[in-house]
Amino acid sequence: MKERQVSGELRKVLMLVPSDVFPPVDGNSMNIYNIMKYVPETSRLFVLLSRVFSQGGEIDLFHQNLDISYCPESYFDRHKYKSFLFNPLYYRSAYQLMSKARADVIQCQVLFTCLVGYFLKRTFGKPLVLVQENVEYLKYRRFGSSPALVHLLRKLEEFGCRVADKIVAVSEVDKRFMQELYGVPDEKIEVVHHCADPEIFQYSEEGRRLVRERHNLSAEEKVLTFVGKLDTIPNAKAVRYIAGRIYPAVLAEHPATTFFVIGQNYEQVLDCKQERMILTGFVSTRKDIQPNMADYLSASDIVLIPLDSGSGTRLKMLEAAACSRPIVSTEIGAEGLEFVGGEEVALCESVDEGFVRLVLALLESKERREELGRRARAKVLSRYSWEREIRKYEQIYEEVEDIVSNVR
Repeated sequence: MKERQVSGELRKVLMLVPSDVFPPVDGNSMNIYNIMKYVPETSRLFVLLSRVFSQGGEIDLFHQNLDISYCPESYFDRHKYKSFLFNPLYYRSAYQLMSKARADVIQCQVLFTCLVGYFLKRTFGKPLVLVQENVEYLKYRRFGSSPALVHLLRKLEEFGCRVADKIVAVSEVDKRFMQELYGVPDEKIEVVHHCADPEIFQYSEEGRRLVRERHNLSAEEKVLTFVGKLDTIPNAKAVRYIAGRIYPAVLAEHPATTFFVIGQNYEQVLDCKQERMILTGFVSTRKDIQPNMADYLSASDIVLIPLDSGSGTRLKMLEAAACSRPIVSTEIGAEGLEFVGGEEVALCESVDEGFVRLVLALLESKERREELGRRARAKVLSRYSWEREIRKYEQIYEEVEDIVSNVR
């Protein structure tokens, strides 16, 4: 590292990504997007993307230290994340890009690229950083996936944690899980939190008006909102909880209430759509598109996060909080974040009568909604900054380079 500082040479990082991120559509892709946005300010970043989960958007990040490539599309893409365990085209593209870049550090985004990363580590003798967006074994076990798949994921995750020189978790909760499950030493895991951009996500009276006019909603009508990719099991279950438990209870006391369900692949939950429920489909987070996600959140009176499974960090909560929205969430829905229940968000252990009572109480009190929303945004401003969090990668890269140098 000292030699590089003297020569002024930039560190080169190869980042392996198992999806597209233009535009970002969830917490994982938003995290990758912001790594690509901020890391090139201090390091040369070579990124290999895939068309898996692609929305067909155009690249909108440009920097002299950012080089973006795509793996060729193929039959393997239909297997989604699992394809990166065996897709020869991705292995070939990764090898070619590494040969071109001669990167100093290999970074795997999501567990499913760890085999490709390990292949490059062994071939080129460079350190490997594994970014764990979730503890995949726990996530799929909570999903109720088959025992065989859960067992395979545990073995793969254990392998990835062992061969990586450094692991990045997105929350202290996930860090603790990996330590308990796989015996990973404390010094091997760093936490780089998900965040929300407060310049993009902030309350907008104009955005509120625009969205409500688009959907023919009056200024007085209450709007309750859920945000999430709807082809994932936790989010689909959350929508079913809303339709089966929250919707009827709210409409019984507040019949002029509308529910927004925001997220791609809404076909997965069409069977539980109700009369006063609007399935918006994908909504962009980009500031130059209107109405965007911040506008829809601004149009919402309460944001609902009725999750009972999953892991990682809840980006949907951070974005709603940044927009000063009052949030009602389960404890799992807020897992990994530092919001104080009862002061910055309304928390309940599960989606039960207590959850419904929290929603109804907020609907009755505008002052309480405003108080929670104000405190939630203050927490985002003080704790969850993308630019500050992504700066942690510079220290991580220095540490893994030192590890390899000491071994040699």
